[in-house]
Amino acid sequence: MPTSLDHARPGSVAVAAPRPRRLVVALGLTAALTAGGLVATAPQSSAATAAPASVSSVAVPAATGKIKPRTVFTASKHTMVKNSGKHRPAFTMKATHAGKAISGRAQLVMNGKAVSTKRLHAGKATFKPLWGQYKVGKNKVRILVLPTSANLANKSSRTTGVTAKKPGSPVVAVANSKVGARYVHGATGPNAFDCSGFTTYVYKKAIGKKMPRTSSAQKNVGHRVSRANAKPGDLIWTPGHVAIYIGNGKQIDAGRPGVGVVKRKIWQDNPTFIRVSSKAV
Repeated sequence: MPTSLDHARPGSVAVAAPRPRRLVVALGLTAALTAGGLVATAPQSSAATAAPASVSSVAVPAATGKIKPRTVFTASKHTMVKNSGKHRPAFTMKATHAGKAISGRAQLVMNGKAVSTKRLHAGKATFKPLWGQYKVGKNKVRILVLPTSANLANKSSRTTGVTAKKPGSPVVAVANSKVGARYVHGATGPNAFDCSGFTTYVYKKAIGKKMPRTSSAQKNVGHRVSRANAKPGDLIWTPGHVAIYIGNGKQIDAGRPGVGVVKRKIWQDNPTFIRVSSKAV
């Protein structure tokens, strides 16, 4: 076989034999790939054309958190007396997003416990817990908004403190309401009283207790207690006069003409304190 160089006869010039086309193409491709940082593992056919590499891309959405709606939380009062009529505190939550009311539900949470859930109407919900849902002392109240939209996050209001006090004596409440009424001998109300007429009216109005009409008879309507153990609402009796104890050394009584029903310090010497029950005489 011929070699890559034929030896010429004496006097002739040696000429390199041409390399096969396939080998030239392979060497050229190898050089090009090597310069680019890649190494060809096999020569390519002269008829083949290198196809560009196919790159597939996957769209990855940016991580986005849910948007919290804007909330406004209001409380009608922060202190109250338990069981004091119908005037219970009201708590209102209004929730909006981009200036528009959102739909969904609102949940009232008292002292860490969910007690009521309502639908939002025009982005608003109002709660008025029952007296039994309060504990005596400080209560923690908040409202949690649960939007319908999947793009909105749940949003809780700030916790507000509401103090519930022990209910006072209904006897004292009625007696207080009559301070300033006139004194009229033999009167039993509702706008004028004498001393026993006043106590007769107050106990009947406050606890449904039917009292005897005279002060001397009222001495025997309940059982006696010491001054140290007396409670607001107890009867204070002295010969010829009766009054109602309101605590802290004070009483309310129908004094005399020109004085009327007044709130004042206990002025009687050595009075008798009587605990009056709600049972009829």
